[in-house]
Amino acid sequence: MVQGHLCQVRIPAEPGRDLKTERGKTVSNKEKNSERPQLENLQTTNIIATADNPRTINEKGQAFTELLESIKTQGVIVPVHVRLHPKKLGKYELLAGERRLIASIRADKKTIPAINHGGISDEEAFEITFAENFGREDLTPLEQSRAVVILLGKYKNDAQAVASKMGKSVRWVLQRAAISRNLCEEWQKALQNFCLLAQWTPSHLGLVAALPKETQEDLLEDLEYEDWYYEKIPTTAELEQLINNKLRLLSKAPWDLKDSSLITEAMACSKCPNRSSHQPGLFDDTTDKEIVKKNDRCLVEKCWNSKLSAFVELKSKELRAVHKNLVFAVMPDQDFFYNDRRELSDKYGAVFNQWTSSKQGARGALPALIVFGKNAGELYWIKLPKSGTTSSGSKGSKPSKGKPATLKERRELLNKKRWFVVIRKVIENLEEKKVDQLVTDQPTKTVIALTLDFGTSYTGSDLDWKEMSERLDIDTVTSELWENVRDSINNALTYCGPITQTPDNLIKEAQNISALIGTDIDALFKEVSENEYPEPKSWKGLNPDGTTKKEKKAKKQKQKKGN
Repeated sequence: MVQGHLCQVRIPAEPGRDLKTERGKTVSNKEKNSERPQLENLQTTNIIATADNPRTINEKGQAFTELLESIKTQGVIVPVHVRLHPKKLGKYELLAGERRLIASIRADKKTIPAINHGGISDEEAFEITFAENFGREDLTPLEQSRAVVILLGKYKNDAQAVASKMGKSVRWVLQRAAISRNLCEEWQKALQNFCLLAQWTPSHLGLVAALPKETQEDLLEDLEYEDWYYEKIPTTAELEQLINNKLRLLSKAPWDLKDSSLITEAMACSKCPNRSSHQPGLFDDTTDKEIVKKNDRCLVEKCWNSKLSAFVELKSKELRAVHKNLVFAVMPDQDFFYNDRRELSDKYGAVFNQWTSSKQGARGALPALIVFGKNAGELYWIKLPKSGTTSSGSKGSKPSKGKPATLKERRELLNKKRWFVVIRKVIENLEEKKVDQLVTDQPTKTVIALTLDFGTSYTGSDLDWKEMSERLDIDTVTSELWENVRDSINNALTYCGPITQTPDNLIKEAQNISALIGTDIDALFKEVSENEYPEPKSWKGLNPDGTTKKEKKAKKQKQKKGN
């Protein structure tokens, strides 16, 4: 619609330049500017679009097609708005109505009705463009963000001025600008290729674009595990909560924020640009320095985790020097997945997640360093479950109280350690195997049986089951199902309890899986026994009951003397 007040714009004088009108009559700018805006039929070839229009014209869209058909039959009903071009003689700058102009050209119309505002100033021209285009409700998120960027350019990047102009908050302005300036390539592709994501509002995308590109990419991967990613558009509150779960308050960091030596690939947190206080107003709807400082957050989860891991390693060395019986743990209510568990086991050995709090000096209390998740880097005093039972409920060998462990008991515990390492190696081999490498005559039936046994959280395709059955061949379905069920098997084989109590059922399961993937588990066990956990040489001096041969010899000599 044409805004009624636009026809009332007064045209300021700009003397010293003559322009030719469409009728060939030479009119000075002074004469032209003394007139009110005029409705004229102008040649389409003489009109050049303004760079200040944020809209993108989709000529293949239904709306444009309908407009084109209408113009072919009825012509342009609502005039466009133009002014005398400030740099090109005999030309006009289009201020509003670019879709109508393009459609007229496609319809082979030589002229178009236009309200000619004459030689108005850049400021007045922009006001017309702004009134026509910037307040439209049908702007896409990217168009809305471009509109904000254009306004920021006009107001010398004064976000407060733009916010006042648009009647919005500073945070609203900065988030919209970030969509155009900072939304990563992966997100832009997803907006084009995934229809549900394309329905997200500028409010949603503004939250995403405020983040560093690395965090945006991680967020896009995380979203695939959210139910509403495939079913409905989340609320901005739901999305903001998911994003906040990835951010960390810097005031909670256990390390010195000024320390630049914690990891070599990152600077000190106090100087890092990837923190919320580096862009006041973007993450907190205020520029108050005290509030911004109090709420300062790390925006790159991977960097935070790397620094936390480095800090925990330094802390473990420091505490080991003080506590010889130091153990490692995670909080009992902490969720951690297969990759996390394996990494922690590689680094620290046994990591306990079943324990109760205790006090220093209490009977059976052990010092424990929390190595993952919340409270990581803190020292707790804990009590472990009775050593005869693991978290999986399997029973391990327990030496008789007050007596030395027999050679048989010692070897059983040593073998449990060996099996712990062997199972990890089986898991590593399993990760590399494709479905066509399985040692089975019927891979499809085998994969289905494994799925029934271990379960799966399959979300690999956006097709429903009917479409998959019609479009995907059985080999593709089997391969995709194997890729997913393999993760479930990995999780089932992963054990985080004491390595001397590796459950027998896991050992048996690892033997079965190794046969399926063609891994020689006996050779693995032999390699681990020889290289990683060989039998201690001191055991050669032990009797079967666990006593030393020297002790037994001395005891016999003492008995002889007594006789």
